[in-house]
Amino acid sequence: MRRIVVAIYIDPDFFPPTINAVLNLAEVSEEVIVISRNNTITDYPYPANVHLKKIGKFVTVRDLEKQPVILKVTYFLQFTWTLFRYSRTRKTSLLLLYDHFAIFSFYLMRRVRRHTKVWYHNHDITDKSELRKVSIGSIASRYEKNAMRHIDFFSLPSAERLLFYPDIKVGIPVFIIPNYPSLKVYKNLKCNTIFENKKERAITIIYQGFIGPGHGLEQILELTKEEVGGNSLILVLKGSVTNEYRTHLQVMAEKYGVSNNVTWIAVGPYAEVPAITATCDIGIGINTNTDNISLTQGTASNKIYEYAASGLPVILNDSEEFRKYLDRYKWVFFTDGSVGSLRKILNEIIQNLTGLSNEARSSFEEQLNFEHVFSPVIKEIFTAAS
Repeated sequence: MRRIVVAIYIDPDFFPPTINAVLNLAEVSEEVIVISRNNTITDYPYPANVHLKKIGKFVTVRDLEKQPVILKVTYFLQFTWTLFRYSRTRKTSLLLLYDHFAIFSFYLMRRVRRHTKVWYHNHDITDKSELRKVSIGSIASRYEKNAMRHIDFFSLPSAERLLFYPDIKVGIPVFIIPNYPSLKVYKNLKCNTIFENKKERAITIIYQGFIGPGHGLEQILELTKEEVGGNSLILVLKGSVTNEYRTHLQVMAEKYGVSNNVTWIAVGPYAEVPAITATCDIGIGINTNTDNISLTQGTASNKIYEYAASGLPVILNDSEEFRKYLDRYKWVFFTDGSVGSLRKILNEIIQNLTGLSNEARSSFEEQLNFEHVFSPVIKEIFTAAS
């Protein structure tokens, strides 16, 4: 294809599967245009034929939420105009829209654009109950169903999320593209598999993502006050966190006398994530929250598979959803969330850490990578669009 236009209403550095798609699309298109808001200072090092069109001046996501409505509307109109500008030219063969904001922008300009194939990939289900009644997000969410009548392809990261789209137009190809990490991002990673003198160093457990309740962090923190399998424990928390929850965990750490065993790493460029994760030993993917996104994470939780790509065994809550997709892997362990259960699992992992690490990495290289699931989709879409 000559040009593919990708639109996502957040900086793609916050959504790794978009980065993975762009990296792969860059290999099969002369040019890839990525339209987004401007929420990060550092951009992922894309190939030379990928061009970022970031709307407005740099502003963090949290600061953007505090800005006046008129400014938010201005950003959205700029986003829509930019999408229209690049989609109306003859060079553009495909539009790839990543969220309800992007598909709403497309819907607003649908009558004045040139005919271009449109692909909608919904990366996260919108919980309408959490949206303000009068907001761009709320309006975009309400029009999502209407906008989907005008698309040519639809995809989701999880088959379970199809339940939230019962009215997909008959005849539209539908694809499931799990949020696996890309070989292009993790191919040269040196995993932390050397574990010969395990009693001479601490075991590092990492949780990456939004740091909040429901991820077993309190229980892991309690375990850091003791040795497990003859090893001390370090807990690494990487991601965004509210002041209230951070204070809550810090008070717990002080109570147990383990403040020095907790490391906080703020949100940073996605390009830095693999190297950080690979310095750790065990990944936490526990999620006991009950919102629609949390309940459909079997193939949609990119952190689980990023742990595997980094050579980390993973601990998950024992749920039907996780069992369905991950029960077959020896490097995955399921917990009821109790301190006793976690202690037993950590002991088991530590006894065979190097072997489990190698198995996790092999699973990623052989099957649980983005290219494995994305390449067949691209072939089908390119055939239909040509």
